[in-house]
Amino acid sequence: MSASRQSTGVPRTPTIAQFDSLGGHGTLLARNDSDAASIRSVDTAGMGLMHIGGEAFHVVGCSLVLVKSVVEYLQCAVNIPMLVTDVLQRLVEVFKAFNSRTCQVVLGAGAMRSAGLKNISAKHLALASESLSLCMELIPYAKECLRHVMSPSQEVLLTQLDRTVNDFSNHQGELHRKLVTIMSDRADYHGRMLVAVKWDDLDPSTQPPVPAMDALVKEVRKLHKVLKRYLPTPALRSVFSQIFAMYEDKLTPQYQKIQIASAEGKRQLMLNSQYLLRRLRALDSSVTVDWELEVVVNNIDLVKPYQPSSDTNTAASTSLPVQADKQSAEPVVPHETNSGTPQSLVSPSADPVSLDDADAVIQSP
Repeated sequence: MSASRQSTGVPRTPTIAQFDSLGGHGTLLARNDSDAASIRSVDTAGMGLMHIGGEAFHVVGCSLVLVKSVVEYLQCAVNIPMLVTDVLQRLVEVFKAFNSRTCQVVLGAGAMRSAGLKNISAKHLALASESLSLCMELIPYAKECLRHVMSPSQEVLLTQLDRTVNDFSNHQGELHRKLVTIMSDRADYHGRMLVAVKWDDLDPSTQPPVPAMDALVKEVRKLHKVLKRYLPTPALRSVFSQIFAMYEDKLTPQYQKIQIASAEGKRQLMLNSQYLLRRLRALDSSVTVDWELEVVVNNIDLVKPYQPSSDTNTAASTSLPVQADKQSAEPVVPHETNSGTPQSLVSPSADPVSLDDADAVIQSP
């Protein structure tokens, strides 16, 4: 079971198995009589949620097909008990196939070929995670249903479903780590942009953020907005705790590369760092953002600007004028790229990921 809905890896076991007909979508099992009323089919008129045992899940089309198949197999086992072991094997195969195919189309970016998607987005990752959570929630009900028609000697076979839960849990962890990995690449990019900022050239009246810091904050907030819509709060906090810890590890060494020659430049960097921390903490007060960026800024030693010595100035003033070399006197023309943009004006790193609207976080492999 994912950390979003259960703290341990042990599946919850229903206390009472009961079938409850759900209009057009087959039947599911409830933990007790009162739970039967809380299990509802997809709320197509609302948020596209499926409620099972008090938990709500964002569902996609393949999730509905899976639920329908599971329900039909369970009905078969109840109606024909002698087929219970065959039904168990088929259920294990169905869950494994669903897990494998989900991995192929999302983490493997197979949907870009099979469904014609331009990219795999944060939304796709979140919905895939929800689909896996739905499967992990269904399995305890399926086990309880099969146990009621199994002999005591056959119940040991139900451990196959427990192994399937572990597979789903590991897959879900990979989905969440993928989000952290993608944001790690973005942290490297934004760190380089912050190093490239001319902090000493900023006007004293300039208010944070500078464009590089603003882009960093907007990107993190955009990802949070997308995941908040689809992931449960505990899962969201877990993902962003990892992302924030990663950002601190990435930005600290980049900050140490920044060269500042004036107290005003150092003040501007401090103001932007405080702006970053303030906006990230505003996303979720329960997620700790105890970065030491302010300490890193305070420890930056100012770089002394180059000043020629007096002897050099004297020698330069008394020396005879020398005719400039023809080649060195020619103006330097920036090399143009294929797009016509001078090479000296090209961004030091093209933005490899787009988070606009659909929040694409994975491109074609």
